[in-house]
Amino acid sequence: MNDRPENLMVLDLDALTSNLNYIKHLAGPEKQLIASIKANAYGHDIRLVASVLQEMQVDMLATGSIEDARTLRKDGVDTPLLLFAYATPENTIAAAKEGFISTIPNLASAISLNAMTPVQIPVYLKIDCGLGRLGAPLSQAKEFVTRIFQLEKLKVEGIYTHVPFPEVTSSAWAQEKLDQFDAFIRTLESDGYSIPVTQAMASCCVLAGLRDESGAICIGHALYGLSPFSSKQAPTFRHLRPVIHSVSSTLIHIGHHQKGSDIATSGLYGTASAHVVGVLPLGAAMGMRPPAENKEMFVLVKGKKCRVIAVSLEHISIDLDDIDNVAIGDRATIIGQDGDDSLSVDELAHVWQVTPLQALMSISGKFSVRSM
Repeated sequence: MNDRPENLMVLDLDALTSNLNYIKHLAGPEKQLIASIKANAYGHDIRLVASVLQEMQVDMLATGSIEDARTLRKDGVDTPLLLFAYATPENTIAAAKEGFISTIPNLASAISLNAMTPVQIPVYLKIDCGLGRLGAPLSQAKEFVTRIFQLEKLKVEGIYTHVPFPEVTSSAWAQEKLDQFDAFIRTLESDGYSIPVTQAMASCCVLAGLRDESGAICIGHALYGLSPFSSKQAPTFRHLRPVIHSVSSTLIHIGHHQKGSDIATSGLYGTASAHVVGVLPLGAAMGMRPPAENKEMFVLVKGKKCRVIAVSLEHISIDLDDIDNVAIGDRATIIGQDGDDSLSVDELAHVWQVTPLQALMSISGKFSVRSM
């Protein structure tokens, strides 16, 4: 978290609670809920988010960062913590000693870990059902699991996969993968293997109304009111609320440039009229970026849209020509509502030509963060 008060992100933690309850409603009461808080809780704030999720009694938290996991333990968060595949056998052993559960994505890692650990440690196994990133391929998964159950110092407490899909129209592909994973788990159980936790569905599957036999779901995007889909939304998405309430900065300088002045930062020389330019203490170093080609970026000042005319390393220059009675110290809203107008993270992402999550990743950890 950045403690510069001039740059502020405000979270709506009631929206987080509402989203979680809605996801539970969609999934059904029989499902355990693993909450994904990776990447600083999807760019929000892992400490604030995790404290709410613990109060809401989620079954498990999951992240790829052992540093974040340690921070949460120091904060008093004692919900079970799963570490996505992230580290060497040495670090996995260290994580187990600290009470975290690590993910094993391949047999080589399992063998190394089994040889190095002095005591039995809990692990989850990752299966690749088509994502193509981490895990044993489903076609080889039975041998993978069988071999790991033979390793005496590894205690398998869960098996999971990840079945994302970018378009609602791809849900048939995802349901097929879920069915294949279900069949795989049934085969393991019929062979006598006991697996306490199984998980395959994530945000896109739950929002699209898919079904599976696993006992848990792992939710990321939907918790934060972010869509896991790239275009057309599932009808259920309209019930989710953005957890980011606002992102704002503060005017630190107002320049009054007479007719004929140069404003080189925005490529203006010998201006045809007078201009008022405001400066915000934001820039590329804070994760901001200029608008993509043929796009215009705006912020809100006193309820009116102000065009961004330049983004430098540490500052943003904005056009204040149409803003009356503006003063140093006034707020500029990048995401959120000001008066009758508003700007969304979707709009910011469109201007930058990235996804909303990528936009949040750009500014993650760069702002002071507070809750409403």
